[in-house]
Amino acid sequence: MDSVFEHNQKLQQAGSFTAADLEENKLGRYSPAQLKRFEETRNFMRYSANKYDNKGPIVSLIFGSGLLVFAVVLYFVGVFDLLRNALGSLFFPVLAGALLFAALFVFVIVPRQYQASVEMARSMGTPLAASPLGEIQTIEARAEVYTSQGGVNRRGHQSARVSHILQMDSIKFIITDSLRETIQSKRLYRVWVVKDQGVWVLLGMEALE
Repeated sequence: MDSVFEHNQKLQQAGSFTAADLEENKLGRYSPAQLKRFEETRNFMRYSANKYDNKGPIVSLIFGSGLLVFAVVLYFVGVFDLLRNALGSLFFPVLAGALLFAALFVFVIVPRQYQASVEMARSMGTPLAASPLGEIQTIEARAEVYTSQGGVNRRGHQSARVSHILQMDSIKFIITDSLRETIQSKRLYRVWVVKDQGVWVLLGMEALE
């Protein structure tokens, strides 16, 4: 195990924080560089929301085209004939119900869900002046680091991406691969964190032993 000083130097090299950031965080303040990163992140979320706003009709067209292609495939492989023979006189009422549900899904449910995601992204892009960051919190605990595939992203949707996780007590943070490789599991650390819009964000950390 390397010394505390050497390890903290490696943490700063692997993480997105500096000694100056840590000094400000120890005083309960954000450094100018940290405030700039948060503002840039929110600007990106706001830009993304504006970019994809009002695209519901296009999304409906994509889903509708997919369902149409799927229905054509079912027709040519004989699924409709099998259903007609199995259902008899009920085939056309069932088909009409399926078409009604498909139309409801494509033209109502999908656009609403899509727009809800856009609005959530827009809310996450609120400028710091209108929605300031919360109070910096300090946690001292032994670290657990691991890699997780899937899970839920910031917008509450299922994600297939690979995430590197740092867990301190019961709180989890998404970290970079380089920081994951630097942090030593079971080693005692002090971290400075903030809960921003429902997500815990790691500001900085240092080894205590």
